[in-house]
Amino acid sequence: MPSARPALRLTTALAAAAVTATLLAGCAPASSTTKDTSKPGSSSSAAPTDTDTSAASPTPTPTPTPTPVTLQQGQIWTAQQVYDFNPNFSPDPNYKLADGSAAAKLVQLSGVSFGWVNQTSGDTIEVAVAHPSAENVDQFSGAVASSGAQQVPIDGAPAGTVSYFTVADGVGTLQIFTDNGYWVVVDSKTFLEPGDSYQIASDVMGNLK
Repeated sequence: MPSARPALRLTTALAAAAVTATLLAGCAPASSTTKDTSKPGSSSSAAPTDTDTSAASPTPTPTPTPTPVTLQQGQIWTAQQVYDFNPNFSPDPNYKLADGSAAAKLVQLSGVSFGWVNQTSGDTIEVAVAHPSAENVDQFSGAVASSGAQQVPIDGAPAGTVSYFTVADGVGTLQIFTDNGYWVVVDSKTFLEPGDSYQIASDVMGNLK
């Protein structure tokens, strides 16, 4: 009877081979099953875009500007008019504009201001003229009125003329807003009441036509 030992050895050899193959397979590197589908240079987030969130700048409102007055002293109040008022008056060579005065305000508005002096008494008369913008005339007139100045009529003045008179520190001041847009200041220590300045005011207004 043949021996069963050779068959047993073959079976053992096959089993050993199977175990070895299994161990070798477990040591093999795992293959990747995930594919990279991204494209070169691509990004998962969208690039930021510049957005102009600033509000449109409002157009600045033009500032009303006065009309410069270029008249000379002899045109504001002529030599003949000065003589008719009082022959002792003549242009003051030492005239100086006082800071903060009504006349100084007119000069700041591109106006002019001049002085005359009485050669006998030394008394002075100051006349200033400006031509504010039409948008500002009522504002300036209202400011003078609200300062406590007395509104006074000037005989023969054109319709639409508004004038105010005050006395401060011994100086009488007449301020006139003419119908054609001028602002006139006439002042002197000799003006004790409004009527003292009316002749000069009428002369000056007549020269501004």
